[in-house]
Amino acid sequence: MNVFKIIFHDFKSYKFYSLLILVNVIVSAFVISFSYGIYQNYNIILDEGESAQREIYIYSTSSNDEGESSVTTKMLLDTLMDLSEDTLDNIQNISCQALVPTSAIGKNLFEFDFTYDGKKFYDISTSSSCFTEEEYNSFEKIVAINPVIRTEKANNLGIAIAGYEDECWDAVNIGDSETIDVNGESYKIVNESYVGGILYSPITAFYNDTPIRYRKNGWVVSLYFTIDISRTQYDDLCASVEANIGENGYLPELDITPTTELFYYRTIMIVSVFISILAALNFAILYRYILQKRIRALTIFRISGCSKGRIIRLYLSECLIIGLPFFALTELVFSKLALPALSNVFEYIESGYSMIIYLAIFGIYAVSSFVILLIMISAYIGRHSIKDLMSGGAK
Repeated sequence: MNVFKIIFHDFKSYKFYSLLILVNVIVSAFVISFSYGIYQNYNIILDEGESAQREIYIYSTSSNDEGESSVTTKMLLDTLMDLSEDTLDNIQNISCQALVPTSAIGKNLFEFDFTYDGKKFYDISTSSSCFTEEEYNSFEKIVAINPVIRTEKANNLGIAIAGYEDECWDAVNIGDSETIDVNGESYKIVNESYVGGILYSPITAFYNDTPIRYRKNGWVVSLYFTIDISRTQYDDLCASVEANIGENGYLPELDITPTTELFYYRTIMIVSVFISILAALNFAILYRYILQKRIRALTIFRISGCSKGRIIRLYLSECLIIGLPFFALTELVFSKLALPALSNVFEYIESGYSMIIYLAIFGIYAVSSFVILLIMISAYIGRHSIKDLMSGGAK
């Protein structure tokens, strides 16, 4: 008796049920692998701490009467440049301000609304057209001006800043000057199309000890995230703030509750075993129908002297030869094709898989299938004696 000839005969004689068996194996492999990934994605969200918060502030530990905080622009930039790629990928934008004296106006409010991807800074404010990407990342002391300050109308301009209602700073006509003093340093005028105020500069032009403006509630920098802040990202940000800002600033505590890794692995193993048992039961039910249709072949085997044990081994080998390779192939297709697509929806799903995990899932399915099929085939073969088979009474 050749098991491969039997498999070929089954596929030829019982096409529909053989196809159902293959579909059962393929769907089972996909569902088990996908279930594992979904649980892994959920677990990481819990473990890393989904804080239900997408905005966090950096607070200053001190300030003066001029609204200048102990956190400087250089401290902030160094903090951002020390963050991990994962944290930076989640940061949507950073906002802060600096209120400093200039030669064009008594004091000017520089508002910075930008982001950073680990390599370059990007201006995402309404005035982003004032500087090219290269200029914004040059770290040179450059400034964009409102063209009106080159005219006599400049003498009629002034600004009042929130929090300084009793003060108003007046602009002056700068004539044909090519530079402007900002906080005691010379800034080159590279753009004259700014209309959102008097002066505007990139945050990178302030890679110095310029104090970031202090707010009444204590914060100086706001960071907005694309998705909820994770434990890893929060810890990364805390470490960078401590290293680059030190005692001058701090982050507030976030309520992030982790889950235990042991509980996670126990749960996913239970889920995998449960799904594998259901899949094996479906396989066994379908295969049992084929065995019922095979009663004539079974009669011949027994009359020819084939023992029950040998027949059981033969039929069990047939099932495993059909099921296990297709299960492994489906795992491979899932890993190479389905998983990359799913990662666009489930952010952390890919991180849960490895060769060991795929082997574990395969092993769970193989053992479950072996046990269930062995019980079913043994029970079916054991009920039919040679006398029953020859009399046609077997069912």
